Amino acid sequence: MNEFEKLEQRRDGTRKWLEDNHPSCFSEQLHLNDGSTERAYWHYGYMVALTDALRLLSSPAEVKQ
Repeated sequence: MNEFEKLEQRRDGTRKWLEDNHPSCFSEQLHLNDGSTERAYWHYGYMVALTDALRLLSSPAEVKQ
């Protein structure tokens, strides 16, 4: 499995989990509300996702935690 396929698999797994556990997040979009906890968690999750993607595409020494 190449890096692209690994990222697709993680994305699809996360989508499935959200559909099964919190389907309302697809319609409510609470992360768009300034100052909301949901917005902070969205940004945190995005940062972690980017770090994971960089880790997949780079050598371990190149990715800062």
